[in-house]
Amino acid sequence: MASRVTLRDVASRLSIHVSTVSLALRNSPRLSGKTRELVQSAAKEMGYVHDSMLDALNAYRDSRRRRANPPVLGYVTSWQLPLGEIRHHRLYWKGARRRAEELGFRLEHFSLAAPGMTDIRLGEILLARGIAGVVLSSFEKGSTEVRFDWDKLSAVRIELQPVWPPLNTTAVDHVRAIAEAVAQTRRLGYTRPGFMLGHDWSELVEDRWKMGFLWAQQELPPGDRLPVFHFHADWKHIPRAFRFKPWFLEHRPDVLLGPHFNIEPRLGDLCLHIPRDVALVDPFLETPHPFYAGVLHDFEEVGARAVDSLVLAVTQNVRGIPRAMVRSYIDGFWHAGPSCPQVLSQEPAAAACSTV
Repeated sequence: MASRVTLRDVASRLSIHVSTVSLALRNSPRLSGKTRELVQSAAKEMGYVHDSMLDALNAYRDSRRRRANPPVLGYVTSWQLPLGEIRHHRLYWKGARRRAEELGFRLEHFSLAAPGMTDIRLGEILLARGIAGVVLSSFEKGSTEVRFDWDKLSAVRIELQPVWPPLNTTAVDHVRAIAEAVAQTRRLGYTRPGFMLGHDWSELVEDRWKMGFLWAQQELPPGDRLPVFHFHADWKHIPRAFRFKPWFLEHRPDVLLGPHFNIEPRLGDLCLHIPRDVALVDPFLETPHPFYAGVLHDFEEVGARAVDSLVLAVTQNVRGIPRAMVRSYIDGFWHAGPSCPQVLSQEPAAAACSTV
């Protein structure tokens, strides 16, 4: 039986050091593209295959060295508000930082909203500090383009913004979350779900929130397929109900789907009480709530999985924008609550208040 081809065999064939072969087979940027291509071609021709047990041993040794002196990975955002004050996104950061520490790295936050900061300048800072990998995390504005020297960096995204570069992405499953919310309300006896969504939320995720709702509506009779109600979604904006009232009176939903803190302030003008007059389901829950039913998301797990993907790219020296983007979606789970009880009667919603 022919003996197994080793790194030393490849090195001997090319008259180079074995460490050069090892670097070339791991796509190390320390070598020129020409050298990497030459070594990889020779290894393939000779029938070299990776030793998975040796890879595991090397990974173990690397992890011990990293814990002694953890290298830094970057976590890049563009939010004006402090990261700890932003719903959901604070949990992405928490999960990502925890997983980085578990894998022997230190995650450091960089904000493109910092005074005087630009993407070009931040890219230069990252490279000057020897940071090899970055997470771009769910930017405030989806149209943002980040112009780093991507050929020198490993990178992934959390959620689907910024739109450029199109990096490997980890996100909540927006489509299934809304479809699950509608399916659960139908199981409980509701027939006219009304979806309330921030004015720019769906476009930030390639309209996947709307896609989920429209998909779920196909199971409803045409007369029960209500249009989405879009509200102003500025984080500092005080909710106003002047557009909500005519929408509600025209379409008469029996259950409202949307973030509870955006829905409840709009119900006063109609004298509506939850769940007596209309049920409420929050498809964006970040923790279990004793009152609100909805879809519960593990935002920390999204952050952790993004770091898993990044560390794999860093350790395998995979740099640049991928030729084919890979998306990983994390499912949410139905969380029952008193805000959406089983329907016991078909009484209509309460009449509107006499004053606006």
